[in-house]
Amino acid sequence: MGSPTTELGRSSVLIETQHQVTLTRSFWMHKYEVTQSEFQTRMGYNPSHFASCGGNCPTEKVNWYEAAAYCNAMSRAAGLAECFACSGSGTSVSCDVASAYAGGGYYACLGYRLPTEAEWEYAYRAGTSTAFYNGGITDLNCSDPNANAIAWHCGNGQGTTHPVGGKQPNAWGLYDMAGNVYEWVYDWLSVSYPTQAMTDPTGAITGTDRVTRGGLYNESAHLMRAAYRNHSPPSIRYNGVGFRVVRSSP
Repeated sequence: MGSPTTELGRSSVLIETQHQVTLTRSFWMHKYEVTQSEFQTRMGYNPSHFASCGGNCPTEKVNWYEAAAYCNAMSRAAGLAECFACSGSGTSVSCDVASAYAGGGYYACLGYRLPTEAEWEYAYRAGTSTAFYNGGITDLNCSDPNANAIAWHCGNGQGTTHPVGGKQPNAWGLYDMAGNVYEWVYDWLSVSYPTQAMTDPTGAITGTDRVTRGGLYNESAHLMRAAYRNHSPPSIRYNGVGFRVVRSSP
């Protein structure tokens, strides 16, 4: 995880120190960001600011708790363990990790869940080590050809979200890992990465912000990089933040 010190656009705020990470469980990841139609069908409402974009556009303006509640709803429908403990409903829901899966046990939950930051970056890279999964970065702002090929961003996004799957996927068939909307991940923010090797990391023990990854439709190319990290309080709803789901393999 992380980026080399020579990578153009490397963040000096949220530290991207390169370090070795081992994930001991295989997992599946949804090839697309959760769409407005999917969220509406399962949860009974659509929180998205860009509702006019259509049902195949990513759901956004959804907070971390709502994303966790959606994962639980998927698990219930499939008869799987619920990875989160939630109370309330709709936009008033509040969630945390289920006590049985706290800490490193999060990976052991076999229901649907949000990816950890480590899983997310592993999935984005799909075996690559360059700034983007299709190559390096040559422009910090809105004219990078590699960013343009894989991401809706400031060079082509026109200030709005777009239907999922419209850009070049990575080698593992995952779309929109860069751009369109940021994606909530599980981890509480830890500003500095560790320097030592880690196994199945889950971020800080507690915090005020959860990590978001991937960049969005109106941001610069350097924020589309695999190593770039952002963060927001879990209660915030913003029209540039959505999510996708994962599930550990048995």
